[in-house]
Amino acid sequence: MTYRKTKKSKVNSVNFSGNKEFSSRELKRYLKGIRPRKWTRIFGPGKFKDEKYKEAKEKLIAKLQDKGYRDAQIIRDSVYRYDNNEVAIDIEIYEGPRYYVGNIEWTGNTKFTDSVLNIILGIEKGSVYSEEKIHTKLMGPTRNGDDISAIYQNDGYLTFSINPVIKRIYNDTIDLEIQVSEGKQYTINNVIVKGNDVTNDRVVLRSIYIKPGQKYSRELIMRSIREISQLGMFDEQKITPDIPTSTMNHDEGTTDIVFNVVEKPSDQVELSGGYGAGQIIGTLGLTFNNFSTSNFFKKEAWKPLPRGDGQKLSIRGQTSGKRYQSYSFSFSEPWLGGKKPIYFGLSAYTSSSSYGGFDYYTGRQIISDSQLQRIWMSGVTASLGKRLQWPDNYFQISSALSFQRYKLQNLRRLLLIL
Repeated sequence: MTYRKTKKSKVNSVNFSGNKEFSSRELKRYLKGIRPRKWTRIFGPGKFKDEKYKEAKEKLIAKLQDKGYRDAQIIRDSVYRYDNNEVAIDIEIYEGPRYYVGNIEWTGNTKFTDSVLNIILGIEKGSVYSEEKIHTKLMGPTRNGDDISAIYQNDGYLTFSINPVIKRIYNDTIDLEIQVSEGKQYTINNVIVKGNDVTNDRVVLRSIYIKPGQKYSRELIMRSIREISQLGMFDEQKITPDIPTSTMNHDEGTTDIVFNVVEKPSDQVELSGGYGAGQIIGTLGLTFNNFSTSNFFKKEAWKPLPRGDGQKLSIRGQTSGKRYQSYSFSFSEPWLGGKKPIYFGLSAYTSSSSYGGFDYYTGRQIISDSQLQRIWMSGVTASLGKRLQWPDNYFQISSALSFQRYKLQNLRRLLLIL
């Protein structure tokens, strides 16, 4: 494969040979990342890159194998100069025969019978042989978490392993032997959190669904990772569960589990200003997403504010002088009392607006304060929410109580203006 490539080289055409079962149009679609020129393509072909081309060939063969052509391979390919800015690609492929699943034999399984495992596997004799599908149904991850490994690992079988072996190939049929090593059921001894330098342990632990004394469960670990991510105080990509081998007691079937986290800045500052209609409007807002009321009276905790309890405190103000002012405050505690998932929220606001009596070009007041049309608004809202256990613990119920107060000056004139 030799050619002199420029930085702006694009793909003019892709030509296939040796294909019998698949049309060239299908193969071009499977060659992900390589877009040959086409008059219907608005933006034209993308730039040709060696690494993308290599990945595209791997995806092409993987797609053919997924459709049962286990022996599919690229015999030869070449990339050559088409003109000054474009290249052409020739690919010769070998499809081979299409294979089908024959007999499936299970070994090493004691918890589930062969018939039960065949139902979970969902691959019947005579179906198209796909190594990718077999691997996914055995080891996951599947969308519904119903792969064989998940069924075992959600029931405590931490050291469970499974290995499909081709037992025999005859004509177009492949017999499989699926070797199962169940191991023993493990119970969680301790749940440990590491890396939370600011956030209190209890804030993270209450978001972890796998508890000491429970069986090991892959499903609960994955949900715990999602719940920790939703706290907004940790780097989602760096939340990693770990089973230290030093804590595994093989005789008693117990182990510790460690959740490693990395904290990230979560506080927000809003500062903005604008000018229009002869006035300047300024806004200042502060949001603290990991506030701590329990450390409020501890001097050493003010760095610069007490943090670590997962509470949210927000203060915001906006003003343009006498014409308009607005101030708001909100506070929320996701675990009221710290023991149960009862959400508590409290918010308050006040604002005042003046209408009429201003020259919009100069911004000057042209009538007295007593003649201005004004409206004052203020309100307080308290809310409570609770996580339910039925139909499952994804459901929540919440209620709120609000009080609002309005005060008007020069009501008749104000209604005429509005």
